[in-house]
Amino acid sequence: MSFADSADPQGPRRSRLIAWAVTAIMAATVCYSVLGIPLQVTDSLVPMLDAQRIPSVVAAFAAGATDAGYFRPLRAAQIQALLEFSHGHYFLAFKGFQAAMVIVVFALFLLALEVNSRARVAALLFALTVLMGLHTFRGTVWEAYPVNHSLEVVAFCLLALVLSRSKGGKWVDIAASLTFLAAAFTVESGLLVWVVIVAARLTGARGISRRALLVVTLFAAGYLALRFGYLRTGVPALSERSSGFGLRQVGPDELQRRFGAWPYGFYAYNVVSSILTVLFSEPRAGIWTIPAEIARGGIAAGTIVNVVSSIVTTAAIGSFVATRARLWRRLPLERDDQLVFVSLAVIAANAVISYGYTKDEIMGPAGAFYALAAFAAVASLLSRVDRWRLSAGQFAAIGLALAVTSSGWVIRTGGLHYQMNVMTFYDRNEWVFVDDWLVKQQSSPTTGAGKALVQQLREDALERTTVNPYLLSPRLDQWFR
Repeated sequence: MSFADSADPQGPRRSRLIAWAVTAIMAATVCYSVLGIPLQVTDSLVPMLDAQRIPSVVAAFAAGATDAGYFRPLRAAQIQALLEFSHGHYFLAFKGFQAAMVIVVFALFLLALEVNSRARVAALLFALTVLMGLHTFRGTVWEAYPVNHSLEVVAFCLLALVLSRSKGGKWVDIAASLTFLAAAFTVESGLLVWVVIVAARLTGARGISRRALLVVTLFAAGYLALRFGYLRTGVPALSERSSGFGLRQVGPDELQRRFGAWPYGFYAYNVVSSILTVLFSEPRAGIWTIPAEIARGGIAAGTIVNVVSSIVTTAAIGSFVATRARLWRRLPLERDDQLVFVSLAVIAANAVISYGYTKDEIMGPAGAFYALAAFAAVASLLSRVDRWRLSAGQFAAIGLALAVTSSGWVIRTGGLHYQMNVMTFYDRNEWVFVDDWLVKQQSSPTTGAGKALVQQLREDALERTTVNPYLLSPRLDQWFR
């Protein structure tokens, strides 16, 4: 079997067309599942009610800049702008924006790659299943918040990579600067855009000029000075939320009691856990799933699928690094080497940013770049197979390993849609008790407009067709973790 396209002059063009078609289909399936989920009560309703009370987008921006523990002015401004733009069509505005971001992420993911042969089309198919099957993507894509800032950061980071590997120019430099500002002002993990730009520059990618790199670096320094020096917004405290630790979820009170005096051990645990969860799908949100499941009586089949597929994929990436690392001393690096180097930098930096607590969606950018690295590793493997003198047994072993790993990621990709259907069921049910929930949160609307918003969103959720209860079967849940 050969993946070479040398005999076909139309090979590169045909490969690119196939790549776009496949990527569009995969993006469409995710959008379909996303649009089936109602706007959730938790995380989305209160910000929308707050936005109703804010007079303008500018006022929302100012409020988001002075929130204790957070600096997310652009996120607040986006919520305000979409609420005003919706004219009462809340689901269409907010979910339409989320679906648009899904399309942007998939398009940028493909633009970051160079797909010009059958081998690289095959690698793209593998990388797309890794992107969609990794639990960090599920955490990134399935909620609205009501503006999905986690998904936006993935898009910003991919855009920074595309700009870095472009032909460059004045407009590219301007776009890079604006991308960083937009990302950093949306959510804290937007600082990863700077990491992408710097890491790409170190590999020899010259799309973004040295002057623009300096400007972005000054913006990053200004962000830190503004947030921690002038505004003094600080960082979230241990008392704000639960977090996974060891074999279970630990509440804020226990976190304070165990780590309040010296939180750095907890922070180190979160950083290491965040790296491992991307590379090996274990632990999950800080909880070591395998020993926890053993303690409950047995390991789920889906857990085995997740860990094995991730181990083999990470091994492939590690093999790529081992065989290519000696070439990294010479610049510029080849494009696939750039992908892997930048991806490793993003995974490490993303984990550091997650020091406060572990959560799948926070590692969304790392997961997307892990899929880019998987593309480079598999593309390199497939391109070298033709040159290796393999026995029938060796060729079969490589083929079997790829087939098993790919099958694992296909199962995990199916799990993405299963879990989003399950979330549709539970999010819909939350709206039945929304009034009681608002009372507990001390956020019950007091204005006619607020009550009308809650009523409209409730009717929209409850009138939607619910998921088939069979999809909640433990038999399926065992496979989709």
